[in-house]
Amino acid sequence: MSELGSYRLLLDEMEKWFRSICVRYPDQMQCARGCTLCCYGLFDVSLPDAVLVLEGMGKLPETTQNEIIERATGLQRSIQEAAPNLKIPFFLDTLSEEQIDQIVDLTNEPRCPFLSGRNQCLIYECRPLACRLEGIPMIDVEDGLFDDWCELNFINGVPSHAVKELKRDYARIQEIEAGSTVLLSKKLLGRPSGRVTLFIPSLVVEFKGWWWKALGSREL
Repeated sequence: MSELGSYRLLLDEMEKWFRSICVRYPDQMQCARGCTLCCYGLFDVSLPDAVLVLEGMGKLPETTQNEIIERATGLQRSIQEAAPNLKIPFFLDTLSEEQIDQIVDLTNEPRCPFLSGRNQCLIYECRPLACRLEGIPMIDVEDGLFDDWCELNFINGVPSHAVKELKRDYARIQEIEAGSTVLLSKKLLGRPSGRVTLFIPSLVVEFKGWWWKALGSREL
């Protein structure tokens, strides 16, 4: 999909930057495949991330897809128990902040359905932007250091000589994500919107339902 072109480039950029920090500070960064500390939660993803997650899921064997759907279905029951008015395709802009908080509290940080029994992300190459940034000290070019990061990384704080390398323009990142969301929402929903999100389990349970119909045979 051409609507995802700039977002794919952004993900590649973030991936290369994150890896460069891991190489530059190997004693400070513990993030690597197999570490699952940040893989617990419902995780609300943007529309571009949702499409890419489904792209990764579509590459998996059908038996693995069904196992993921089974795990997600249990979580979706809890989501709908807390928000019975949430309807397919389960976009969160239909709920209040209070309802979303209730859902998060009820589910109590479950394992991501894409986490295998061997603690491997089954869609690692197509994982969402938040997963690619999780764990690193996030320093914005304007607003400075965000509040927290993974407890395994930079455990003694961010040294002054690392600040420049860690800085990113997070406003630009949000603008690219919002731009892709507008294009995709217009294409898939018939209404342009800069913010469309849903929980990963909700996305998974409709992989062969709403999303299959919406995307059809088009290349993701």
